[in-house]
Amino acid sequence: MSQFKSEESVFNFALEYLKQIADALKMCCVYSTNQDVTNWCKWIRVLYRQLSIKLKPEEEADILGDNSKPVDITRLLDNVIDDDEANFKNIYFLMKPEYLIQYKQTILFLLDRLEVKIRKMLQQKGMLLPSKADPRFAILER
Repeated sequence: MSQFKSEESVFNFALEYLKQIADALKMCCVYSTNQDVTNWCKWIRVLYRQLSIKLKPEEEADILGDNSKPVDITRLLDNVIDDDEANFKNIYFLMKPEYLIQYKQTILFLLDRLEVKIRKMLQQKGMLLPSKADPRFAILER
């Protein structure tokens, strides 16, 4: 039997959690600037894992991609990439050795769109900047 009456953690992990998100965002900036698709993708994956606890199944599918459908490489390479194409499934497909060099610009664009999508979700879920309506800002309105 546990000594604690509650299932809650004694330590609030929120600050460390937000620091991990901030660190991952910084690494995304570094690797995107260097156009290092492999490491940029790894750090976007870290952001996804941090965000995943707040996602609904349809939001997860939007980021991961639909495994029930094959990748449509013709659609991916038609120079009109929609946000729904910016997902890990399509990116990993193009990062195969036989495509990586030839389609690097497409991969960079997809990574950029996916990172923006995840950043927007982080903001919507309250994991980035707090809302101006947050009561903690009331002191600033004096």
